[in-house]
Amino acid sequence: MKKIIQTFLPIFILSSQVFAIAGFGLNLNKSMYSVAESTSSLKVEVDGNTVPVATITQHAFDNGLGIGGYLYIDAIPMVDLDIEGSLIISPYEFSFTNANPLTSIDKQQFGWVDASGYITLQKKLFKLSIPFLAKAKLTAGAGVNSHSSTPMVDQKMMETVMGGAGNLESGTLDTDELIKYLKDNKVSSTGFHIQAGLQFKLLMLDSFLFYRQVIADDVIPGAKGFGSLNLRLGMGF
Repeated sequence: MKKIIQTFLPIFILSSQVFAIAGFGLNLNKSMYSVAESTSSLKVEVDGNTVPVATITQHAFDNGLGIGGYLYIDAIPMVDLDIEGSLIISPYEFSFTNANPLTSIDKQQFGWVDASGYITLQKKLFKLSIPFLAKAKLTAGAGVNSHSSTPMVDQKMMETVMGGAGNLESGTLDTDELIKYLKDNKVSSTGFHIQAGLQFKLLMLDSFLFYRQVIADDVIPGAKGFGSLNLRLGMGF
C-alpha cells in the first residue's frame, strides 16, 4: 500500500501543478435587481375610438437564482480566458382583469428566464501558493455578454394568447399559444461586464467567489444592468 501511495501521489501532485492550464465546473449565482410593479390598460379600437377593455398588473419582483457551467484557460500570457453559460430564473405574479369574471386572473404565478453567455479576460492581481498543495489568487477582468430572455406580460402577449384584440374583454387564455409566444418573442441583448474575485485551488479542486457587474440594456425590464454574486466549484488541470 505504501508503495502504491509513493508511486501515484507524486504523479497526482505533479499533474495538478504542471497541467494547471485549464479548468471547468459548476457555476451558481444570485443576481441582484429589482423590477417595480406596473399596471396598464388594455385597449381596443371601437368605431374609431380607443376603448379600455381590461387591465393587467405585473407585480414587483427582485433578484433571481442562476445555474450554469464554466471553462477557463490559464495558458495565455498575461491574461486568462473565461467562458461561461448561465440560466437565471426569477418567478413573479401578474393579474388580469376584464369584463368577464370567469377569465379574470388574480396574482397568477409566472416566471422570467434569462439564458446568458459570458466571455471574460482576467488578470491576476495577487497570488499566494503553498508548494505542491494549494494556490489562491485575486483576479479582476472584463468582457462581453449576450442574453436571451422571456418577454414580460403586456397587451401584445394577452392579445396573442386570447385569440386577438377583440377577445380581451371576454375571451379565454390559450396555454399552447402562450408557450409559443414566449418562444417566438425572446428578448435579445448584448453588453459588457466587469468582475473581481478570489480563486482557491487545492490540488485539482477549484473554487471561485466573485462579484460581477453587467452593463446591458433590456435584460432586466427598466434597468441598464444588474449585479451578481457567483460561486464556482470545479476541477483545474
